[in-house]
Amino acid sequence: MTELDRVLARKFFRRSGDGKNGDSAGKDMTQVTGIDNINPGSIICDFAFDPCGYSMNGIDGDRYSTIHVTPEDGYSYASFECVGSVYDDSDDIIQVLKKAVQVFRPATLSVSTTCTSHDVWTRVTRALEPVGLKCRSCVMDEFPAAGSIVFQTFTTRRKYTGKENDDDRGGR
Repeated sequence: MTELDRVLARKFFRRSGDGKNGDSAGKDMTQVTGIDNINPGSIICDFAFDPCGYSMNGIDGDRYSTIHVTPEDGYSYASFECVGSVYDDSDDIIQVLKKAVQVFRPATLSVSTTCTSHDVWTRVTRALEPVGLKCRSCVMDEFPAAGSIVFQTFTTRRKYTGKENDDDRGGR
């Protein structure tokens, strides 16, 4: 995820002189940003860097997730990786992804999924469109007897001002 929402990205900057170490500042960032709600059952090990930045690892049974954030303007970036349980409903991972995206509200997002279902790309797209992201590219590679890898790129929807010449105006 790149070009993070500037207001949300500010939450990953430490306040000078706050007297906190990286662990306690990281716990604060986890709560203030809503990262703790992505997978509420997770045990989270989090850390805040000085003067800015964040890293976490979370585990909940056989689910695993990790997040890394570089919040500076001009090159803000967040990565979110997760491995879902083989016992999860297939839409569960999609909802976890949607929650992660809502924490950062990026302008550009790349999603890579490994799955056995051919419709995963449509479920990812349907989950992200309501939060203002449009799928700009999608590539799928199938591996016999092993499943598929789907790679999608999303960007924020452009608003029509009458000056653009893009395909968001109904196919023109």
